[in-house]
Amino acid sequence: MQIESQLTRLRLHGMSRSWQALLETRKSHELSLSEGLALLLQAEEEDRSDRRFEQLKRNARFRYQASVEELRLEAARGLDKGLILGLATGEYLAKAESVLISGATGCGKSFLA
Repeated sequence: MQIESQLTRLRLHGMSRSWQALLETRKSHELSLSEGLALLLQAEEEDRSDRRFEQLKRNARFRYQASVEELRLEAARGLDKGLILGLATGEYLAKAESVLISGATGCGKSFLA
């Protein structure tokens, strides 16, 4: 189809995938032009954001591939669950706040970071 090939040529991969999904579900007929365009633009924006994040993550070359779900947040370890979950949202970035992680050797500072 012409629209799909144009989206691919323009490197609008998020819009292309969203367009294909709209066609498969036939929801494109139920949306107004502005609603459909807004949906396609949102998909492209999310795709670019995801690709940028993945590129930054690859370039960072993190020593550990860890996630918040892997942390053991027992009280005995001295980790505040609320604080850790708050850090996971990244709200400290928007506020331009610094985070300092300290502890004894081998307690998991690098893993936490």
